Amino acid sequence: MTFKIGAHELSAPVVLAPMAGVTNAPFRELCRRYAPGLVYVNEMAMATPVVHKNAKTDRMISFGPDEQPRSQQLYGSDPEIMGRAVHILCDAGRVDHIDINFGCPAKTVNRSDGGAILLREPLRVGAIAAAVRRAVPASIPVTAKIRLGFEDRSPFLDNVRALADAGVDELAIHARTRSDGYKPPAWWDEIARAVELVDFPVIANGEIWSPDDSRRARAASHCADL
Repeated sequence: MTFKIGAHELSAPVVLAPMAGVTNAPFRELCRRYAPGLVYVNEMAMATPVVHKNAKTDRMISFGPDEQPRSQQLYGSDPEIMGRAVHILCDAGRVDHIDINFGCPAKTVNRSDGGAILLREPLRVGAIAAAVRRAVPASIPVTAKIRLGFEDRSPFLDNVRALADAGVDELAIHARTRSDGYKPPAWWDEIARAVELVDFPVIANGEIWSPDDSRRARAASHCADL
């Protein structure tokens, strides 16, 4: 079975979740040495410093010379800024896959109106994703990462619909709300509701630590990819 990001076919339907301060270029190089052919996404960066050419953020967005795909996760709350940021990165040829973060539960990110707090407003989620999709060529895959909600799950399917209407290519769903944090369990069966709604791949995420977890997650979520 292969997993596809744009023109890149990978050897397994597995993506390592982006982690701020962890999934930098040296870490990803080490991962690829032991598990080549998977998808490894660069740690999350904020869109505004990209637009303002912040040196620290620029250093964060780095890839190995042979790294494919060059996947970058971004977050932000302003559709125009997000669109400008991805245009800068993709037009310069630095990135060939954009992942939008709507799932980060960190208070510092949420206080800056980014990450999971946006899940309270599906219309804004859709506007941000649509701006990113418009800003880059169709050959650049645009994916998104969400949770089931912020305080509760009530806007979950509205967010899924908004992202589908915006034209994302794939959607990763962490099967907990922001209020749930990282406390087990992950509600994988909730993801199956999204799978029924959309015609693009959905990736199950959350509390997947072992081969047995992966089998149970796939069965409950109806997702092929993790």
